[in-house]
Amino acid sequence: MDQSSHSQAHQETTEMRAAPLTCFRKSGERYTRHQAVENEIALALGMPHTVWCDQSWRIETLAHLIRLRRRDNDPHVLGMLTYQFLERVKPIVDRWSRGYDPADSEEIQISVANELGDLLNEAPPSRTAEYLEVDAATVVKQATLRAIGPDRPKAQAFQSADRDEDGQYTPIVERLASEELNPEEHLLAEEEDEAGGALRYLNAVTDPRHREAFILRHIYNWPLKDGPDGVPTVCEKFKPVSERQIRNWINTAIEQMREAHGEES
Repeated sequence: MDQSSHSQAHQETTEMRAAPLTCFRKSGERYTRHQAVENEIALALGMPHTVWCDQSWRIETLAHLIRLRRRDNDPHVLGMLTYQFLERVKPIVDRWSRGYDPADSEEIQISVANELGDLLNEAPPSRTAEYLEVDAATVVKQATLRAIGPDRPKAQAFQSADRDEDGQYTPIVERLASEELNPEEHLLAEEEDEAGGALRYLNAVTDPRHREAFILRHIYNWPLKDGPDGVPTVCEKFKPVSERQIRNWINTAIEQMREAHGEES
């Protein structure tokens, strides 16, 4: 390989990587993304941005991709990615705001969505905004606790007991990413325990398309076909597959999960 070819190959490799985060911990260490997030961002940068909305990304990855589309003034893809981001955030908000009536719960969700929208819009991003790419679940948790506030009934049950690196309580929790389950995976694992382990039966679904269709429809509550403007549907995700075929996929997934449950009973 001549020098020019080597330089071009090096440039292409560099373009596949996300720019490093710019903010620092109090210890002086630069914020770093989870390796799995870095891998997903690299994957996204290697494909047309027009198909980003067709993928299933981690929340931290979505935060990065949203910032890229905002910078490039791409309102269509930006809107779809933001919708996906907020849908992935909802279960975390629900977890930290349990026990409130529907009106309070809706108010909390809206407040958190507004705060996260402001964080995603910051340019340059603050430490809290950038931390969305490091540990989004913690940022969402803290935004939820702020939305609950000190005066809302039952709020004290959800007060954070996290300390910062100086041993002081702070609204911004900063933790280096570990190689263990990421916060989203911890959340799913805990929800699985509370649901009697139901989520483990997803592994019994042999076709990944069937599994994904079931997850989108019954876990993330995507409309099957006709949804509000700008809201993705399962049929759009798998087009040109027919609605009838997708229903068959979901029914097959449910049947395989039932069989797996029966084998363990």
